[in-house]
Amino acid sequence: MAEFVPVSGVKNHVFEACHHVVKALRASDNNLDANLRKLLSDLESHLSTFGIADTKVEDTGFSEIEERLKEAVKTILSWETTHSTILEAGPSEADQFFQALYDVQTVVMGFKALPIKTNPKERDVYNQATVALDIAMLRLEKELCDVLHQHKQHVQPEYLAVSSRGKDVVYDESFVSLDDEVVVEASSHEDDEQISEFYNSDLVDPSVLPHIKAIANAMFACEYHQAFCESLISIQREAMDEYMVTLEMERFSCVDVLKMGWEDLNGAMRKWTRVVKIIFQVYLPSEKQLCEQILGDFESMSSACFIEISKDTVLSLLNFGEAVALRSCQPEMLERFLSMYEVSAEILLDVDNLFPDETGSFLRMAFHELSKKLADHTTATFLKFKDAIASNESARPFPGGGIHHLTRYVMNYLKLLPEFTDTLNSLLQNINVDDSIPEKTGQDVLPSTFSPMARHLRSIVTTLESNLEQKAQLYADESLKSIFLMNNFRYMVQKVKGSELRHLFGDEWIRKHIARYQRDVTNYERSTWSSVLALLTDNNNSERRTLRERCRLFSLAFDDVYKNQTRWSVPDPELRDDLHISTSVKVVQSYRGFLGRNATRIGEKHIRYTCEDIENMLLDLFECLPSPRSLRSSRRK
Repeated sequence: MAEFVPVSGVKNHVFEACHHVVKALRASDNNLDANLRKLLSDLESHLSTFGIADTKVEDTGFSEIEERLKEAVKTILSWETTHSTILEAGPSEADQFFQALYDVQTVVMGFKALPIKTNPKERDVYNQATVALDIAMLRLEKELCDVLHQHKQHVQPEYLAVSSRGKDVVYDESFVSLDDEVVVEASSHEDDEQISEFYNSDLVDPSVLPHIKAIANAMFACEYHQAFCESLISIQREAMDEYMVTLEMERFSCVDVLKMGWEDLNGAMRKWTRVVKIIFQVYLPSEKQLCEQILGDFESMSSACFIEISKDTVLSLLNFGEAVALRSCQPEMLERFLSMYEVSAEILLDVDNLFPDETGSFLRMAFHELSKKLADHTTATFLKFKDAIASNESARPFPGGGIHHLTRYVMNYLKLLPEFTDTLNSLLQNINVDDSIPEKTGQDVLPSTFSPMARHLRSIVTTLESNLEQKAQLYADESLKSIFLMNNFRYMVQKVKGSELRHLFGDEWIRKHIARYQRDVTNYERSTWSSVLALLTDNNNSERRTLRERCRLFSLAFDDVYKNQTRWSVPDPELRDDLHISTSVKVVQSYRGFLGRNATRIGEKHIRYTCEDIENMLLDLFECLPSPRSLRSSRRK
């Protein structure tokens, strides 16, 4: 792109006067604006070539100025009817336009340095030059907008998309929504790596930057810097808005956020977490880079333009975060709050680097304050989660003694939290809590087992255990009570063993809770089968009854167990198989021994079940059948 070149061959009193004015300005004002100083320097150099030796005005010299101005104006006006950009016309056309602009600018600045113009001809030339300059500036404004529009580049779609960790957590007062199949343990660090690979992205084709910078230099030299900045801000702010639309991040008022249902809020919080990282780690660094590339010679203007371009988007993200922090601390918001706080803390350094000056301090301070609010609200939400568990009450026993919804919800929720270990350790480090496992040291003890987060998670599960003990008291049947506790404690152990929670809860906690549910297994077997199997034992009490009566009473007792316990639930297949085997060993062997000793005295027609019948029917227990299978023995006619 050619720079402005001086007009040559003109000798008249106008330029002689300009020559003296230039010298006078240089001598009198050491603080002259840099752009004007450059222009006057060019003008002085230009005038020195005229070789003016005397002060007599030559009419031919002024006519030469008029002619040169006329050609320059013609070149500028020719672009008024041209729809293509100057850039598209090619280097030669661009050079001609900027040369014409320089010629007009030289005349305007030269006349401005003269005393009041009384000569009508001089005034006419000056007016023509100023009008042409205005037209040229308007054309450059349009050129700037067109080039920015036509050569903008979109951020790559692979890190525009908002990611999800699978199905979202939905909360209600009964804790029924977080089941095993919806929990997908995943890390957001893959997103972090993806973003870091594209930390800066060219928002405008780099090949057109020299042309845009030439427009900036020309408009600033002609004292049209405000018009340039306004156009740049307008176009880039519009581009930023388009990015937000692409990211599907709507702008919500505080009232909108406070009125949102959980499903909508959950989606908006998830998007915010992703969008904030993209905006502050990709878009804004790229936008700042663009401003510096264009306005690097005008540093203060570069910073001011960048702040104006980004301010609306930044404030909309801030407002959403602040509005969310005004919501009540509900358990379902914990993971989202953790994500929002974690991201807000992560980008603080980015915010400081983007807005280091005093003009951007209000944005910098606002984000630091938001991060603190999110930290406080996240901590409060975490602590309230424990309170919500403690206050969860049941009016009736859980059907079939299965795994309670509260147990599923709590354990699956806890499985999501190890991803936030560092964040939770930081937030909880000064909050004391009772811990069921005393601190130990040794090679087999992981430090993570006694971290602030680990202590709090064990405390939450202890609260869950107490709640389950209370719910177990609702069962009138001791056997079903044992089944309920066995199911739920086994479920807790399996969730800890099969996830990152193991490193936080520790092996001692696991051993302790395995022993706990095994006691419930023993209690179940004793409360269910002791009285039934006593009928098959030869002792003083059994001698009072006839063998035939004892066999009949055993069959009735077994029928009762079968009818009840086929409706009970043991969801864990491994635990259910263990119970089947254990029960079968005790019951079938006792029954086989009884029949072996007494079958002939009892009589075949009085024996309702064979050993194989009993063994097969025991396999139906804990299957939660809608109705038991026929109790009629194949032997009975």
